[in-house]
Amino acid sequence: MAAVIGDIVNPIAVELDETARLMRIRWDDGHLGVWGWTELRRACPCALCAGEGSLPGVVTLETMFTPAQATMERVKWIGRYAIAPIWADGHDTGLFTYAKLRAMCACGEHPTA
Repeated sequence: MAAVIGDIVNPIAVELDETARLMRIRWDDGHLGVWGWTELRRACPCALCAGEGSLPGVVTLETMFTPAQATMERVKWIGRYAIAPIWADGHDTGLFTYAKLRAMCACGEHPTA
């Protein structure tokens, strides 16, 4: 049985697939989530990328990423609520909460909006 507190589901393993350029997370409810690296970089929630307050972010739908900007080297666990991708260009300030990751999951099992 999954270790779920309320509606919170926690990751138990992260895999970075360099060939497919995907991040996969196995969750404690058994789900295997999938995210493309470019899509994750585009969705970076940090103040620089996404904006903060009335200031817009620098990343838009038209942003073209360099190979280093769209290559994930590793992930850093942030407490018990988020992970931070570490990108090859050194960017590491985007904290993806578990809830945000689940909402963005591209595994094909979830209905699209």
